[in-house]
This record gives sequence, structure tokens and C-alpha cells, in this order.
Amino acid sequence: MLDPDRFLAAGIDGCRAGWIIAGWDGAAWVLERVETLADVVSVMQQTATVCIDMPIGLSVTGVRKCDVAARRLLGPRRSSVFPAPPRMALADRPYAELNKESKQRFDRGLSKQAFHLLPKIRETEALLRGGLCRAQEWLETHPELCFTTLNDGTPMQHNKKTDAGFRERVAVLERSLEYPIHSLINQMLERTFEEVEGYDDMVMLRNIRMESHCEH
Repeated sequence: MLDPDRFLAAGIDGCRAGWIIAGWDGAAWVLERVETLADVVSVMQQTATVCIDMPIGLSVTGVRKCDVAARRLLGPRRSSVFPAPPRMALADRPYAELNKESKQRFDRGLSKQAFHLLPKIRETEALLRGGLCRAQEWLETHPELCFTTLNDGTPMQHNKKTDAGFRERVAVLERSLEYPIHSLINQMLERTFEEVEGYDDMVMLRNIRMESHCEH
């Protein structure tokens, strides 16, 4: 169990079994899994900064200027920024109904990718509107934009779902942070892989680890 008020900053991403935290406590990076966003709040210091890979604030139509700007900056990786759902999709309704209404009202459907993220988006919205975050600063971020910035403004060359893509991103992190990212990932996989199996990032990184063991 994580200590309360441990982290000064963290990056958060959703997974099937909850949320993954990449937290900084002032001395070391830690990868952990929690079940709810409320669990994230409790392990962050009162004035911590939290960057979350989830839409914060949906527009009526689903079109957001920040997404348009992000795609422009990412160039060849622009497809990684998918259209956010319209605000009416926050209602807990079947995909067919939401997709039909979106087409009727906005001349564009609701993607399956956006639909499957709706439970996480609702959880994020409820948390940030509920006042539990105290003085913490919660910011929407996008991993590909972060990698581009860390890579001196050059977007990643390979898709993140490939071995080459994961290796490329780990290399950027290790170079930028000067921290043993591989060992950090391996430690988390050993503790929690069975709980997050099916999560693309964890599955691919497990494969990379297995390959490295075979090479040795």
C-alpha cells in the first residue's frame, strides 16, 4: 500500500484494472497501480502536480482546440490524438444510442475508442468536480506530446504498440530522466502483471523483458 502524501508529481494513465501512477517522491520514480482516481489523490502531496492522459473538459460537439493543436504538433503521430466525445456522451447509455445521437446532432459519430474510455472520463470528471483534489494541480496531458518534447521537438518514429516503438520511448525517458526505466518497469511487472494483463503497454513491455532475458 502506498504511503499517503508521498508524491510531489505524477503522471497518470488508465488501464483495465484501474490506473497506473508514475510518481516522483523527490528522490526516486515509482510505478504503481491503484483502483480509483480517489486513490491517486490520497498519495499526492497537497500542492502536487498530476498530469493525466484523459480528456478534461468536453465540448458540446466534441471538437476541442487543444486536440487540433496537438495533432498539428505531432505530425506523423497525429493519429494518436483521437477525437474526444461530445459532452452528451457522459450519459451512461449504450454505444448505438450515443453514436446515433452524435451523428444526428453534430454530423459525426462517436468512435468505439472514445466510447470505451467513457467510464474513465466520467470518473475523471466526477473527481475534479467533487473537490477532493484539494490544492493539487491536475492537468490533461498527452504522452506523445511529452515524448516529442523530451526528444527535442521530434515526434517518435515508431508506433507505440510495436517493440521498436516501446524501445524508442524507453530510450527517450532514460536519456531525459537519467533514470533506469527498464528496471522500474520490470519491478512493476513482477508485482502486478496478472492484474493488468491486456493493457497494451504492460504486455508489450513484458515481451521486451522476456526477449532481453533470452539474449542473455
